[in-house]
Amino acid sequence: MKQILKPILDNITLFIISILLLGGFDVFYHQYNFHENDTMGMLSAYGEMILEAYLICLCSYWLRKIHLKVAFYIILFTIYAVNCYLRYAYSTDISPKILLLLFETNNKEITGFFKTYFMTPAMYKTIAIVSFMLLLTVIGELYREKITRLIRRPITVWLLIPILLLGAVGGAGAIGRYVRLAMCKNTFEAERWLMEIPYRKGMPMPNLCYSVDAIHMSGQDLYYMINATEAAISDVRCEQNDSLNIVLVIGESYNKHHASLYGYPLNTTPYQCQERERGNLYAFNHVKAPHNMTSIVLKNVLCCNNIHEGERWHDFPFFPAIFKKAGYDVWFWDNQYKWDPDAAWAFTLNSVLFNERIQELSYTAINETGSTYDGGLIADFEKNKKEQLGKHNLMIFHLAGQHFPASMQYPQEKSYQIFSANDIKDKAPYLNNESRQRIAEYANATRYNDEVIWQIMNLFKHTNTLLIYFPDHGEEVYDYRDFYGRQILGEDKITPELIKYQLEIPFVVWCSDKWKHTHETEWKAIGKATDREFSTDNVCHLLFRLAGIKTKEYKPARDLFSPEFEPQTKEYDILSL
Repeated sequence: MKQILKPILDNITLFIISILLLGGFDVFYHQYNFHENDTMGMLSAYGEMILEAYLICLCSYWLRKIHLKVAFYIILFTIYAVNCYLRYAYSTDISPKILLLLFETNNKEITGFFKTYFMTPAMYKTIAIVSFMLLLTVIGELYREKITRLIRRPITVWLLIPILLLGAVGGAGAIGRYVRLAMCKNTFEAERWLMEIPYRKGMPMPNLCYSVDAIHMSGQDLYYMINATEAAISDVRCEQNDSLNIVLVIGESYNKHHASLYGYPLNTTPYQCQERERGNLYAFNHVKAPHNMTSIVLKNVLCCNNIHEGERWHDFPFFPAIFKKAGYDVWFWDNQYKWDPDAAWAFTLNSVLFNERIQELSYTAINETGSTYDGGLIADFEKNKKEQLGKHNLMIFHLAGQHFPASMQYPQEKSYQIFSANDIKDKAPYLNNESRQRIAEYANATRYNDEVIWQIMNLFKHTNTLLIYFPDHGEEVYDYRDFYGRQILGEDKITPELIKYQLEIPFVVWCSDKWKHTHETEWKAIGKATDREFSTDNVCHLLFRLAGIKTKEYKPARDLFSPEFEPQTKEYDILSL
């Protein structure tokens, strides 16, 4: 046992400082503030840090090179300082985007950064805490021999044994986790790996390893997708002679069972219900999202693959590029891109949607700023771009929708505080005042979302326009259990209830009076398709036909409105997307 403990006893300062710099204090602080992690998660986190610190001490002990120990300190302090600044300045951790920025930054930009941000509260806090840790390190190394003699006492040695045991048990789990990361085949598997770590907040190592892996894999995915897109647009033409606007609106976290359009008792969708009564709107009943995670859904929705046939999004073209090549102006207004672009999981989606080559191939213009609420995003488009629309247009609006917390997704004015806990009549035994209030806030967010969709309809009601609306995925809102949100698939058994509330989604088709009058037969055919089973990863096919675009990517069997449509009922491995 003494031989096992010797690397620690001879490098006690390095051992303690390594644990602290790897997140020892930060994990505890995050848990104290947010109460997110259970006891086992915390023990696992500290076990991982103890193992990593022990391995550092072991290398230092075996090689006995002073410059190696100094190198360890420099690396650890650098990672810790970067992580501290990101947390204090941007409330984020190390992410793929941050790493790319660091790799691409030159000396001039570094100098400019320090001139701009040196005199800021975030920098002051970072300098203070790093200086404190540095002071502890210097004191510990100066008095290392005295400290070593002190801890060699039998009682201290015995106290180190359970710490090492925790490191062995927790470290074994950590080794397994990092092996799984190394075996990840695509960006989703890596993203899922990170999100399954409950204590990732405050620990730089999981975020750092994920970021390096995600950069590598996203580069591969993009390479394949761009090649597929460039090949697809070589043979595209448009046979649509009349002016036409196609509007694709993608919402967020929309539980259709909380929409009055689908029978919910509260009046959460008055405008859409009104349009249905006018005969200008159809609500589809059996539509599912391919997944319950935004980044996975959007990549599969905006590419021409079919998940039911095992096709991967990155092997197929990005369909907005086909529209642009066919002569359509493509406008992409995204209200989520500016939310938290530095978050680790945002990277895998944004690196696709806003890749420089993809933008060149696919978009006429994208929004420069986001908005606090979705209505502001639509107002921005109306103000800056509506007058620039050409003869043929594809508008894609990606909304914040009812994203958690729903109370933040609508204006905090009395006129939008329509529902309260008193309006929730559900008698489920697990509901209390707090959960009823959250359900009411979700209803308010759904009502506001309805207003935003109405706002878009009004923009185009006097033009030849067809609008398709659906969210990325659903959301549980205390529907059958005491739970609000979405489960990471795999952590929870995929039950019929989970599918009903997290994957079943609203799917709405609306047309202007002008489009309806000139396409009466087509509109009736669309109305007859409302009970067909459909998955939104196939939405590009119905858009191609409605837009009059001829491309080899079009498959009538996957076109929801086509008489040749075949329901996609083949099972697929949702955990592999």
